[in-house]
Amino acid sequence: MNFTILDINDLLDEGIFKEDAFVRATDQQDWSLYQGNKVLIRGCTSSIIPPWAYMLLTAKLISIAKSIRFGNEHDHIVIYRNKK
Repeated sequence: MNFTILDINDLLDEGIFKEDAFVRATDQQDWSLYQGNKVLIRGCTSSIIPPWAYMLLTAKLISIAKSIRFGNEHDHIVIYRNKK
């Protein structure tokens, strides 16, 4: 199955989760890249990520993605599926 991958590491500040920097990064993200795609939010990271960060990413994607999954390419769970 092909996914468009959203790696949370790309939204960190030099590999460290900093709340303000993370929120700014999500505001500046080009969400149109995920339009109509099956999105995989890659869950493996060396930083400690609070659960609300994943919820924020899901909230940004839910109106545009075909589906949202969390995990990795081989082991993931479905968070959301567009029924259209």
